[in-house]
Amino acid sequence: MKKIFAVVALSALVASAAYAGSAARTGINGSMHDINMAAGYTDDALQRTCVFCHTPHNAQSTALAPLWNHAPSAQVLTAYSWASPANNSITFAPDPLVGPSRLCQACHDGLTAVDSHGTAASIPTGSTIMSSSYVDALGQTAKRYIDDLSVTHPIGFLYADAFTARGATELVPAATGFITEPSATLLAAGFNTNNRAALAKSTKTIADTLYGGFMTCASCHDVHNTVNAVPDAGHNYNYFLYAKEEGSAICLSCHVK
Repeated sequence: MKKIFAVVALSALVASAAYAGSAARTGINGSMHDINMAAGYTDDALQRTCVFCHTPHNAQSTALAPLWNHAPSAQVLTAYSWASPANNSITFAPDPLVGPSRLCQACHDGLTAVDSHGTAASIPTGSTIMSSSYVDALGQTAKRYIDDLSVTHPIGFLYADAFTARGATELVPAATGFITEPSATLLAAGFNTNNRAALAKSTKTIADTLYGGFMTCASCHDVHNTVNAVPDAGHNYNYFLYAKEEGSAICLSCHVK
């Protein structure tokens, strides 16, 4: 039986737990990125999970990913527009979908077939694009794809520029790991979120997730579902995040607020 499929987009940070998908850190098979488990999409005839993105032979010629096997996205998007003049010195890449963000959009653009891949062994592929919307637990309509970067967390900018522009009172150095401290600490009465020196952090740093210094989709999301954060007991979301939602650990891993 196929599971209800929920794709991970930046907007998933506020998506319904009903679209939580498989458990964090359980690998790619059966996860939200296993297209074979997706209702409404064409399975791979050999039930291969990796083939929707990667192939060991006859891959597409791209410098963006190893052995890429998915239909490319030709989407053109305008970068996020900073609200504060203090951010004007922050450099955006010519293509705001620099690096892995372009690869993410090969499914999350609402234009390119999610279930398309190379036709090794003459195996047919699908042509279904990401469904336009779903209804979350609050009865609100939410999109599963990205077609407007002005309403998502900014990507395609140099983190070092942002740190220089905003300073250590607003952002942490890129050498800082993601917060792994139990969320009870972050949620404790009287806890000061600015006092983060003693907080437990992962060995994976913000710098590790940047692409040539640029912030991308993969700066927050572990697409292979291997080292992402496990939610607190009683919560079943899995947005492939490097830190928990609880206590806003994912936000506070970069932002000093």
